[in-house]
Amino acid sequence: MSAPAVEALDELVRALSVEDPLAWSFIGDSVTAASWHTWGARGYSELFHERLREAGRTRDAVITTAVSGWRVDDLHTELAQVCLRYRPDVVVIGTGLNDTRGRTTGVEPFTASYRNLITRIREATGATVVLQTPNDTLPTGPDHVVAHLPEYVAAIREVAAETGTALVDHYAVWQATPANSTYHWLGHGCHPNAYGHRALARTLQQACGLWDPACRSGRLLIP
Repeated sequence: MSAPAVEALDELVRALSVEDPLAWSFIGDSVTAASWHTWGARGYSELFHERLREAGRTRDAVITTAVSGWRVDDLHTELAQVCLRYRPDVVVIGTGLNDTRGRTTGVEPFTASYRNLITRIREATGATVVLQTPNDTLPTGPDHVVAHLPEYVAAIREVAAETGTALVDHYAVWQATPANSTYHWLGHGCHPNAYGHRALARTLQQACGLWDPACRSGRLLIP
């Protein structure tokens, strides 16, 4: 299956243009943590780290401190421990699926909290911040995800535009991919399996200008 085209983001391309090693902080929920539904396979942040090494960035550090079940407010509460103490150069945020528990009335506070999170990270570290929309879900996903995910995706896109923050739009890629493919990317409801994490890693690599179908990570099968 050919991958939908993803335009490389200037902020990420610039970050990777420096020779000094970078510290990458991945924070978020169970998808970023790659918990359970990968059955031991590498998650997208690990696949991204492997691609950095393949690209010669062997001194870059990738630190993943995501926690299953977390929402944006949990990131606020634990930000010092899961992110700031590492003094990252790039912070990649993956949240939104659990936040849909707030349903429609939760969208506005989610948007405000997400906006404030970006401000806190920038003021504390000066890091390049990268937002991500969640992956799409199956109809068998949790009711709150199925019913409200588009609203939260729209909120993340709005925050990215308002704050001038890089956005990796996984949701758009999954929406543009035939359902007979994305069906095989999910282990349960809204949780990506090993194939889903390869798809997420591919989109992130494309956004950084690192995607190469001939490299080792590029040759991993994605149905």
